[in-house]
Amino acid sequence: MTSPAPPIEPDARFIAFLEKSQAIEGRRLAAAIPREYMQPSVARGFAGLAVSLVIYAGAIATIAVLDRWYFTVPLVVVAGLGGWGLHCVGHDCGHGSFSRNRRLNFVIGHLALLPLLYPFHAWRHVHNWHHSHTNSLELDVDWRPISEAVYRRMPLRERILYVSLRSWAVWAGSINYWASSAFSPSYFPKREQRRDVRRSIAFVAVVGGAYLATLGYFTGWQGLLLYFVAPWFAIHTWFSITTLMHHSCEDIPYLSEKYWTRNASRLLVTTDYVYPRWLLYLTHNISLHTAHHVATAIPFYHLRKAQAALTQAYPGMVRVEKANLPKLWNILRKCRFYDPISGLYSTHRLQRADKASRV
Repeated sequence: MTSPAPPIEPDARFIAFLEKSQAIEGRRLAAAIPREYMQPSVARGFAGLAVSLVIYAGAIATIAVLDRWYFTVPLVVVAGLGGWGLHCVGHDCGHGSFSRNRRLNFVIGHLALLPLLYPFHAWRHVHNWHHSHTNSLELDVDWRPISEAVYRRMPLRERILYVSLRSWAVWAGSINYWASSAFSPSYFPKREQRRDVRRSIAFVAVVGGAYLATLGYFTGWQGLLLYFVAPWFAIHTWFSITTLMHHSCEDIPYLSEKYWTRNASRLLVTTDYVYPRWLLYLTHNISLHTAHHVATAIPFYHLRKAQAALTQAYPGMVRVEKANLPKLWNILRKCRFYDPISGLYSTHRLQRADKASRV
C-alpha cells in the first residue's frame, strides 16, 4: 500500500492531536498503572466466563421453552450479549491476561470463540496486529478508512461493500473480517502463525461442526437458524459496533507513517464509552479500552481501576464519552472517508474528491 501523503491543510484538531502526541513521546505509559492491576485471577476469569455462558445458553434455552415469536427477537439480542461476553473473555485469553498459563489461555480462548465459529488463533494474530498498528493508515486492519479519491477508483462491488459496512450494514463489519481471514492460513505472513491458524480451524471444524450437526439433527434447519445463526449475527453486531466506536470519531485521526507513533496509538486514538453499570459488567468492561491498549496484560476486572490511574496520570489525554445511539449515528454519518486535506475524516461524502484526487 502506498504511503498516504501528509495532509495539505491540517485541521486545527489534527494539529492539536499532534501536540498531544509530541507531549507523550518517549513516556512509559504503562508505568502509570499499578502492577497489581496486571495480575490475573483465574477464579475471577472463570466467573466472568460462567456469567456470559449462562446468559448465552440461557437465552437460547428460553427461546426454545417459551416458543413465542414476540420473545424471540429480544432473547436473540440477549444471547448475542452473552456471546459477546464470551468473546470478551476470549479476548483476555488472546492477550495472555486470563491466566499466566499459556495453554489454559489457548484452551479457554478456543472455547469462548465457538459461538462465533471464529478460529481462536486467526482472531488472535489479526487482533494483535491491530494493537501493534492502531489507527495506522497503512497497516491497521480494523475499520481503516480510505480517501474518497481511492473509493472512486475501486470496483463497484468493493465500493458497495465499503459504504454498506459503514452505514446500514455496520453490524456485518466483523463478519467481513471473519470471512477474509478466519479460515485462510495464507492470510498470515509467518509460518508459525499459519500453523496456529490451521490448528484452530481444525478445532472449529471438529467441535463446532459436531455441535451444529447435533443441533440440526434434533431441531431441524429452523432450530439451526434460530438457536445458532440468529445469535451468531447478534454477537457480530455487538462485535462490529463496539470496535467501530472505539477508534472512530471526527477528531480522531488515522495517521500516515510520518505522524504515527506507538504512544499516540496506545493513548490518544481510543474513546472509552461509559455504559450503564449492568452492561459494563456483562461486557466485561470492554468499552473501557484505552487502558487495555496501554497495557494488554490488564484483566477485564481491573480495567476500571487501571483507567482511573491512567486518567490521573495523563489528564485530558484519555477520551471518555457516554455511550448512546446518537454517538453511533454521528460516526456512521461523518466518519466514512479519510480526508487527505485535513488529516481527519471527510464529513461531506465525495464533496472534496476532485481536490483530494491530486494527493
